[in-house]
Amino acid sequence: MSDTQSENPAVHEGTLIPPGSGDVAHLRAEIERTREHLGATVEQLAAKVDVKSRARAKAAELTRQAKSATAQARKQPVPLSAAAAGALAVLLLTVWFLRVKQGRR
Repeated sequence: MSDTQSENPAVHEGTLIPPGSGDVAHLRAEIERTREHLGATVEQLAAKVDVKSRARAKAAELTRQAKSATAQARKQPVPLSAAAAGALAVLLLTVWFLRVKQGRR
């Protein structure tokens, strides 16, 4: 076997390039895409590790939801009151029915 330059992989900036590939630009583009993907992954992991920021964001979201629900309840107090009265009526009827079924009044 001969040990010519075309049979051995070339070393280019610390990267092995297989013989016959010859497409250094393609490999560089692949490396750049991999670096960008790795960078995005690291940023996502860093965001997950930042518990304080996540807790603040969750608290802000829950506060916003509570304010929205309160404002909606103030706009429609009658339907909310009617729903509460209906739930109470169902509860009382259930208790009464269970007592009658057990033979008590």
